Amino acid sequence: MDIENMKAFNKVAELKSISAAANELHHLQSNMSNKIKNIEKQFQTQLFFRHSNGVELTKEGEKIYQQFKKMILLWEETIDIINNEEETISIGITQSSLPMEFNTIIKEFYQQFPNKKLSIVSGSTSELIPKIANRELTIAYVAELEKENLFQDSRIISQTLSWDKLVFAGNTAGKSVQKILAEERLYVFSKQCYSYRALAALINDFNIPNVSISEINIPETLVEICNNELGVGIIPESIALNYHFLNYETLPTEYAALRKTLIYHADHSISNGEKWLIEKSKPAFKS
Repeated sequence: MDIENMKAFNKVAELKSISAAANELHHLQSNMSNKIKNIEKQFQTQLFFRHSNGVELTKEGEKIYQQFKKMILLWEETIDIINNEEETISIGITQSSLPMEFNTIIKEFYQQFPNKKLSIVSGSTSELIPKIANRELTIAYVAELEKENLFQDSRIISQTLSWDKLVFAGNTAGKSVQKILAEERLYVFSKQCYSYRALAALINDFNIPNVSISEINIPETLVEICNNELGVGIIPESIALNYHFLNYETLPTEYAALRKTLIYHADHSISNGEKWLIEKSKPAFKS
């Protein structure tokens, strides 16, 4: 199986269109169609459903897509290792989004790509977006509230990784939202982050005066404060679960939904090392 045919198949799967994939890969549409037919012939099964609006993977096609993805990545890793190309990848991560598994992923990265370097910068989503737009960072893992639209800059490509929801972490059982806002000391990671923006919207909409809000930018410390009933934190549910903290209540639906996103510059060509890092870290950032 030719690696270029695998790339063609996966591009069709991702764009859900033979013509769009042909366009992007600079192939004739007829050639692209033949590649797909030949792959289906080789596996002796239908891999795409064809319809008037494009194509969609069958169940077997999804299996082939995932396998081709691994094989393409392995091939590109091999080229990098043989060519011994040096590269520094600058990654932006919001402190509250940093998964526990990330240190392990970094160790694996250096074993796989000993000639490449990683530079990690932490900051809020609003701080990391301009760094991507100005090409100070290569890629960034950020988060935004569902009702926000922070990635309007045409220089930025965004890819949703997963969804989360914000919760009140602490002793809130039986208390109304108004009572929590009015009587509890409230904690957020930062006044530049999504949890503060959601909280500010709640305070405004419920018209609660003189609310006490403090910043704790270390997730472990914030969870410990909530665990000791010293206040209520506004944190993603995923963080509460990661620290085995189950004493929480979800914010009202319209304030709770949180989108975890990968962003990079529109003119940036994702390198093989970055592809490896993105694929390896996706499960961690989804949890």
